[in-house]
Amino acid sequence: MNTVVVLTIGDEGEVFIPQDICDAEGWRPGVKLVMVPVEYGWRLCTREQLRDEIWANLKHPDVNVVDELIADRRAEAARDLEELGGVRA
Repeated sequence: MNTVVVLTIGDEGEVFIPQDICDAEGWRPGVKLVMVPVEYGWRLCTREQLRDEIWANLKHPDVNVVDELIADRRAEAARDLEELGGVRA
């Protein structure tokens, strides 16, 4: 859906989301939505959508977080060693 929607904040802070957007997203009355800060503003989604996105990012098949962490630590140690002039403790 590539539609710009203008929402209005009511007197008591409530925001009404158009029914066609709720229908498209599967949002029903009473659903809990979360606002997540992103680099360009805010993202609105359900807790389940956010959870699924986080798990998908954590389970990226071609990234091994343990290997990545070890490589980062080794690089940091090499920089520290270089700053000390190659002297090992």
